[in-house]
Amino acid sequence: MGFGFDRRLSRDVVTLAGPVILAMLTQTAINLVDTIMVGRLPTSYSIAGQAAIALSLIILWAFTGFLSALSVGTQAITARRFGEEKWGLAGRVLTNSMVIATLSSAIVTVIGWVAMPAIFGLVSRNRDVIELGVSYNRIRMLSAIAIVATASCKSWFDGIGRTYVHMVAAIVMNLSNILLNYLLMYGIWIFPKLYVDGAAWGSMISGWIGLIIIIAWALKANYRKKYAFGHLGNLSRKVSWDIVRISFPSGLAVVFVMSGFALFLLIVGIVDAREVRDTVRSFPFYRDLSLVGLHMYRGAPYVQDPFLIVLESAPPLYSAATKIIIDILSISFMSCLAFGTATATLVSQSLGRRDPELAERYGWESVKIGVVLMGTLGLVAILTPDLLLRIFSKDQSVIDAARNSLRLMGLSEALIAVGMIMAQALYGAGNSKFVMYAEALLHGVLLVPLSYALGIWLDWGMFGIWVAALTYMLMLAVVMSWKFREGKWKEIQI
Repeated sequence: MGFGFDRRLSRDVVTLAGPVILAMLTQTAINLVDTIMVGRLPTSYSIAGQAAIALSLIILWAFTGFLSALSVGTQAITARRFGEEKWGLAGRVLTNSMVIATLSSAIVTVIGWVAMPAIFGLVSRNRDVIELGVSYNRIRMLSAIAIVATASCKSWFDGIGRTYVHMVAAIVMNLSNILLNYLLMYGIWIFPKLYVDGAAWGSMISGWIGLIIIIAWALKANYRKKYAFGHLGNLSRKVSWDIVRISFPSGLAVVFVMSGFALFLLIVGIVDAREVRDTVRSFPFYRDLSLVGLHMYRGAPYVQDPFLIVLESAPPLYSAATKIIIDILSISFMSCLAFGTATATLVSQSLGRRDPELAERYGWESVKIGVVLMGTLGLVAILTPDLLLRIFSKDQSVIDAARNSLRLMGLSEALIAVGMIMAQALYGAGNSKFVMYAEALLHGVLLVPLSYALGIWLDWGMFGIWVAALTYMLMLAVVMSWKFREGKWKEIQI
């Protein structure tokens, strides 16, 4: 692999990745708009609301992301059949994928709705965060079918090289989301003032709008004629099993990633709690105070520990700061995922044409482009962190808490590009099991323990937790690059 760029390969990558980048960034904007607009609410809603959304999105993605991993198998098989010029078999993939997506996400919607209070009780100790988060996430769960089915249909279009379809749907979705958020959060015109819940309703409704658009596109006559997916005769146990077989490890990888980051945020929450404890105990009256439980009488507290009252009512400063950092990084995540999506398509299509060497060249070419672009974004984060942070919060204490950690993450941008693009390239080749094992080990053995060790044991606080995140990103880049360079993925048959 040379360090220069191949114009033809770069053009192919950018041509496919460009619409995906716009679509991904627009999709990310749906969540960013929620964070930004919640940050403009009164302080009683804004800080706890942003922390609640941070946890909500991870929990939501743990449910829907697992099922949305159907997109991995759908895209890989579709692109392989497209490369083989077997149009009818490519169309059959869409039929089976959409049926699996709809049925599975309907079940998950019910489970998520019922389990949400218990889940939030595990990941947060702040009463306001739990109350806002449960309500927000239950509303968002009503769009689970739309999220998963859209991912399924999108991946089919990506597999045949029509990446612009989801871009159009995503743009309409985001514009709808901004309008609905404005109307529902602030109670404009005839609409109720729903605050944080208004953001959830806006995102949920816009998700269904996106699904309607992408299905309508798939039903256009030229696609139905060429790919012949519009009848139940396309349902096939073998095709369905192939989709699930390739996608399931990817789904588990998503669960490992989201579980790891949920624990990551839980550790940040511990830092918040310790900050309040230290503040309370700085006063002589509370210096030797130990935390005791509430004595209950007929379900109501009649003796309350003052420290507990302060602890539960204090705004989660570091959690809100971490949410903003994640939102800023999500621009990089989505851009890298876009290049990874393009790479997965080109790798799989090249393997379908029996040209594994070209597939490998596409992988490295995409990495080089990603490193240059993400490295540039990293410099912006390092040099002008406050400029980025003020987009998401007007609270100076939140900005001060996030500044140094955001600069640290600026150093990780190039590593994010390498790790994510290489992982998607392996997905495109059908090697989803390796990615699953790697993510499980890196989160369970590295990210979570190191975050706790640096942030809590060594008392480095929030900065130490983000040092652990930087270490994780470094190892992800190393492991995925090594596996791709090894080349055994070229022999996988799907």
